Amino acid sequence: MALSVLSAPSALCSVLIDASVASAARSARGGCDRAARPDTVGGVAESVTATESVAAAAQRAASWQPASAEPGHALARWDGAVVGPDLTLEAWLGPRNSVGARYFRLYLRSAELGRPAEPVVFGLQAAGPYPGFNWVEVIEYRDRLPLDGTAREVLVPAGVERLIFGRLAELVPPGGHLMAEYDSPARRSTARALAASVPPRATPLGATLAAVGCAVALRDWYIAEGGREGPRKLQGFRALNAAHARTRARETIAALEAFLARSASLEWDLQAQVRPLAQQAIAELHATAV
Repeated sequence: MALSVLSAPSALCSVLIDASVASAARSARGGCDRAARPDTVGGVAESVTATESVAAAAQRAASWQPASAEPGHALARWDGAVVGPDLTLEAWLGPRNSVGARYFRLYLRSAELGRPAEPVVFGLQAAGPYPGFNWVEVIEYRDRLPLDGTAREVLVPAGVERLIFGRLAELVPPGGHLMAEYDSPARRSTARALAASVPPRATPLGATLAAVGCAVALRDWYIAEGGREGPRKLQGFRALNAAHARTRARETIAALEAFLARSASLEWDLQAQVRPLAQQAIAELHATAV
């Protein structure tokens, strides 16, 4: 799972650094101003995205500092975390948004290649006294990272991505959630699948959220509103308890089986990608549903 070096940068260099996006529980907002896909299996906690202007975020860009400067902060646990052979995370903490969530950046560091110029993850993290107040949001994930001072970039393997998301999920308690965008170039496959009404659990991103324990229910926030609400995203919930996990597993199995019955209408290459994910999910969920 080492980084692969590409000889020249591609066009996949869209950066959202300091874009302003936040997420908070509905109880912290008193209402929802986004819509989820009606065919998505529902969530357990009431959660929505909060807002902050791009200008306000840009004004505070200078407040970024290494997570090691705040060793007591929850995000400091990610600094130096191993996510592959010769790969560790370098965590940076940014300002807080209007609801108190903390911006963060995660960089990959390699003894051989050094640190790419851009973060692999840019996001937000929040904590509070109730389950729905505890969440992590990936505002942008990059699977291609330019090397500083060169015309090369590195390709992040899927195995490293899983390990990174596993670290993010460490801060999601039962009833909390992990959100991740699917607007970036790295998420084209997921965006295409969701646009074709594939259940979130049968998409690459949905499978990643499930692998780290944050997919008892998946909600698709499919209306992108740019700087106000951020990119389109999947919101994956961690189960409150075993009973909740069983109930949601049965619902998700039914949705996936219905999808497989109608999936022949999809383009062949899309079927080849998502049908195995749906079948694998059903097999995994049957163990929980009993």
